[in-house]
Amino acid sequence: MPKVSEEHRLAMRERIQQAALECVAEKGFSNVSMGDIIAAAGLSAGAVYVYYRSKEELIVDAGRRVFAERMGALEGLDGHGSVPPPDQAIVALMAGLMRMDFFPGVAVQVWGEAVRNERLGEVARSILNQIRGHIETYLEAWMRASRPSEDAELQARRLAPAVMGLIQGCAIQSALAGEDAETAYLDSARTLLAAL
Repeated sequence: MPKVSEEHRLAMRERIQQAALECVAEKGFSNVSMGDIIAAAGLSAGAVYVYYRSKEELIVDAGRRVFAERMGALEGLDGHGSVPPPDQAIVALMAGLMRMDFFPGVAVQVWGEAVRNERLGEVARSILNQIRGHIETYLEAWMRASRPSEDAELQARRLAPAVMGLIQGCAIQSALAGEDAETAYLDSARTLLAAL
């Protein structure tokens, strides 16, 4: 039996994840079955189950990939050189998330499901903790560069939950009220973050 390359495995995972995101965006998280995802991916059940045992596991993996791509932008702002202020960096992060296929609607559905599904909730909390860590690291680097006299680590830890709330709020308002609300929200967030 030929050995499958890591590139092939990654491509298959992304194909399955994309099919899952499309299905959830079209039908809603609770209405989508693994059968729907398998059909949308154009693969056999066996091929999909090699990579994912459940819809929850699949959606969580897709969410990790989406957030890892966006959080990578904050990782580059680690204090080596100029660190942009939050009204630029965080607003750019939010705008980037809103431009991603399926993000606001699918994210809000998965967050809602995570409230009642303990397994999904546990993984969602883990992902949120990772995101908070990235935000804390960025905020600490920005504070060290812009306010060297303050305790940057403590301030970053205090501010990170509220900054995360701004990002989540943008997703919710965009999912429920559309692009007009998104534009107004980003302007409002920019004004609020400029006051830091």
